[in-house]
Amino acid sequence: MYQTKSQKNYLWIFFTMFSVGLGQSLVFTSIPILARENGLNEVQVSIIFGFSAFAWFFTSPLWGRYSEKFGTRTIAIVGSLGYSANMILIVLPIVLFENGYLASWALFPALIASRLIYGLFGSATRPALFGYAGKISSEKNRAIVFSNLESGFILGTVLGPLIGAFFFRYTNTEIPFILFGLIGLAVAVQLNIRLRNTKDTQASISKPKKLNVRDAKVWPFIFVSSLNSITQAIIFQTMGFFIYDRLGYSTNDAAVFVSVCFGIWSVSVVLTQTFINPLFKSLKLMMLLGPVLSSISFITLIFSTEIFALVGTLILNGIGLGITRPSYNSALSLSQKKEFQSSAAGIMGSTLPIGHMIAPLFVGLYLIDFSYVYIFSAIICLISIAFTAVHPYILRSNAYK
Repeated sequence: MYQTKSQKNYLWIFFTMFSVGLGQSLVFTSIPILARENGLNEVQVSIIFGFSAFAWFFTSPLWGRYSEKFGTRTIAIVGSLGYSANMILIVLPIVLFENGYLASWALFPALIASRLIYGLFGSATRPALFGYAGKISSEKNRAIVFSNLESGFILGTVLGPLIGAFFFRYTNTEIPFILFGLIGLAVAVQLNIRLRNTKDTQASISKPKKLNVRDAKVWPFIFVSSLNSITQAIIFQTMGFFIYDRLGYSTNDAAVFVSVCFGIWSVSVVLTQTFINPLFKSLKLMMLLGPVLSSISFITLIFSTEIFALVGTLILNGIGLGITRPSYNSALSLSQKKEFQSSAAGIMGSTLPIGHMIAPLFVGLYLIDFSYVYIFSAIICLISIAFTAVHPYILRSNAYK
């Protein structure tokens, strides 16, 4: 599948994506609870993630271009160092506040600043590594290589909360953050060694093809994918509060259960993409069924008052997401010519931070009544279903076949 001399390098970029998944899932599952325990509310937590997503949205395309200008190795190292710094800095304000070294008014801006580092610099990792993977793989195997890298990230999101739950239970709060930060630093060192003096990491003189996002073959898929990212962001940004408030667990127990729940959710996504999606014969069915399952999960979430009911609901939500996301990506890819495939993948990748940018505007509904934000999420899913079912280009395109 890969050039022989690049196989070891590929394993390291796979592990880099895995390490990023570890940290991302730990932050999303634990920071909301830790922030709430120290006086921040749901809207403030959403704003913290929103600033990071906003920075990611604008800097990720820039890092992609810088990868061609300065080489993928340099930019991948920048991303790994940004990730490593964020893992340590995101928990530092909380530790300082809990020990009386940081004023209460400074906690919120300190968390924004620390998470912003990830949005500005951590966003360099993905475009650099996927650019490198594209160079060491053949056109025939490109999709397989990219899927493997995505699997590395998802595997990290599965194990991150579980590892975090163990450390939260038996050690201090900051330990898993420091551990994952050191892993990121070790990855940066290895990337510097492994990718040094390799032609595949050098700058390219060719310019990548650009895709017009206003094209009728592009924007419909961006729209529905963005709606999907909003509902996903709402789940990530509110689940910690939901377990803490609705199920009545203590802060430490809530952190553990959030980690376990998101681990189960991630497993359901992976298993769906591995075993269920290949059974579908039509993208049309996937693009409609995925949001249907997600909307049902949001409604049942409102009535989940026990941990087992919550786990079942999250599994259903994970199945819905596992069906929906690849169907949108595949639909856009099938609607584009060969020379626009990389640009199409990059555009679809930018829809994920859109959810975390917009979600804070609606997470405030949780403060009024927790059910409102999940009813809103179900409505978003229904809008996606209706748009997909009636949009004229999607109806007549090969994306449904």
